[in-house]
Amino acid sequence: MDPLELEVRKKIYDCIVNSPGIHFREIQRRTGTAVGNLDYHLHFLRKRGIIRAEQSAKLTRYYPMTKNWSEEEKQILSLLRQRNIRHIVLHLLTHRKAMPRSLAEALGVSNSTMSWYLKQMTEKNVIAYTKKGRFRTYRLTEPEKMVNYLVVYRASFLDELVDNFIDTWGEK
Repeated sequence: MDPLELEVRKKIYDCIVNSPGIHFREIQRRTGTAVGNLDYHLHFLRKRGIIRAEQSAKLTRYYPMTKNWSEEEKQILSLLRQRNIRHIVLHLLTHRKAMPRSLAEALGVSNSTMSWYLKQMTEKNVIAYTKKGRFRTYRLTEPEKMVNYLVVYRASFLDELVDNFIDTWGEK
């Protein structure tokens, strides 16, 4: 029997293939599958070696076994799956550099929340900062690489800001 013969299982698998690094709740939202049912099918797919589950921080992320994902790819996709981090990347792509306060205002989050996001991104070497006095200015370490990730995985983000950025970027 083909493991992807069941329609619901095929739908779950397609969701993971189209959005590598997606987490459980997002799969559940996108497929409309009940939690218990989803858990069963994910376990089935993992047991058959069709998908891989990886624990990252508080979430389990799922990847298809169609590709050998590098640690860097998994880290960047894990970050880009977070809406606010994705929007920080977009802001830095369009403005080249920014201070935490201006980023917080642009995203509509508190300064402490922005500080947490910036720390996560700095630890993963996605951004770097320069310090003048007591002020820090952040920039992307490899902007072209971020653009490539956004372009390649555009459809999986379901984010209008990503779509608008790529459309505008493509016109240049």
